Amino acid sequence: MAHAHPRPAAAPALRPAAHHTTPAPKTAPPAPKTAPPAVNTEPASLTATAATAVPQAVPAKAPVRPCYVPGDGQVWHLLRLAPGPDIAVPAAASLLAVGVDRAAALLDRLTAGGLCEQTAPGRYRPRPAPPAHPDGARPGDSAALRRMAGHYLHTAHHADRVIAPHHPELPLAPPEPGCTPQALGSPQAALAWLDEEHATLTALRETARENGERWTVFHLAACLNAHYVRRGHTALQRRQWADALRAAHALGDAEAQITAHRYAGQAASRAGRHPEALAHLERAVRIAERHGRPGPQAWAYYILAWTEEMAGQDAAALTHALCAAGLFRRAQQWQAEADALNAAGWYFTRLGDAVQAERYCERALDLSRRHHYPGGQAAALDSLGLLAQRTGRHEDAVHAYRAALAHCRTLGNTYQEAGALDRLGDSYAATGRPADARTVWQGAAAVYRAQHRLEEAASVERRLAALS
Repeated sequence: MAHAHPRPAAAPALRPAAHHTTPAPKTAPPAPKTAPPAVNTEPASLTATAATAVPQAVPAKAPVRPCYVPGDGQVWHLLRLAPGPDIAVPAAASLLAVGVDRAAALLDRLTAGGLCEQTAPGRYRPRPAPPAHPDGARPGDSAALRRMAGHYLHTAHHADRVIAPHHPELPLAPPEPGCTPQALGSPQAALAWLDEEHATLTALRETARENGERWTVFHLAACLNAHYVRRGHTALQRRQWADALRAAHALGDAEAQITAHRYAGQAASRAGRHPEALAHLERAVRIAERHGRPGPQAWAYYILAWTEEMAGQDAAALTHALCAAGLFRRAQQWQAEADALNAAGWYFTRLGDAVQAERYCERALDLSRRHHYPGGQAAALDSLGLLAQRTGRHEDAVHAYRAALAHCRTLGNTYQEAGALDRLGDSYAATGRPADARTVWQGAAAVYRAQHRLEEAASVERRLAALS
């Protein structure tokens, strides 16, 4: 059975890096000894000469023929340094240290001139090097890359907190001058940005790892963990925390190590590697106890409980969920306490204690509502649905699951959505609504397959076959 309560908020990543470290500029064959045509060498200078230039016309149906104006070569050169398959206008604005409107105009002109191509609305990719603009490192590359890395890191952190405002602030260094992180006005916009920039964020992390930029690796993992969990990207979650774990130990930072072991354990458990998960989580608990950190210790207990459930150890899971709830209460981390209370209620349900299960789940739901925590409400409603189902109250279960699903869809939590659909189908089948059961089970099976949750998909598909 899928776990009902949502993953915990990303824990504080703890110590700030001195700067937003960034990948070193991409290398290429050295430029020819003959001097290239003169171009501006700093992005800020693009606002003068290039502002009045007009691209050459391109005859209809004729191949695009490059046309250059002063400044185009430097813009194209910096775009070539960006990681990922393409770049959006706001990220390009930080890379070039210009405003968003100016960046859009520059990218449109380079596209008209054959130096770039548009891959999607608002996204661009530079074309290969033309002879007039030889590749190679130039002055200002490192500063441009720091601005771009800061753009992605700050925007990812902002996106995570737009979706889950209770998540703790990360101690990130301020953006460098010229870096303008993107403002995301709604959870839906934040989810869309994280999905759209997924490939670039992955490339940025990998490049930072190769360049030994440990805080960048760690902070990106902390920013993206919740999104990977919501979307069921378990393999990606495992890879990023393997990198972040090495970075945390190299940094010698205790809280970073606790966080990395905790989420490496969570990812291993989601992948079905329970002994590996338990080893990570037990180490996280030991480090937290040694350093006297109740908050990190509570998170370690919380995910340890989830992992023990996945391993079929519900009694042990209940013990650790109750420990986590008490520690969160002491730390006044109310949303996290709601998650832990709900987890305890879930385990009481699985262990057959309906009275205690309802008590803890209702406490979790009340706490989540008081603190405006939709993720906690979704989890508690899902747990109350399971409790109603286990006690034969299938109409109450249907009501609870539908309410949970509404929250899951608002939050983009497809991982939890699949489990709620799965259980909702059971209540539909139990109340003589096979058509409704078929619809929600088909949806659950599709998500399970997409997230490589093959055992859960097979279980649903067996029930679908039994309906026929």
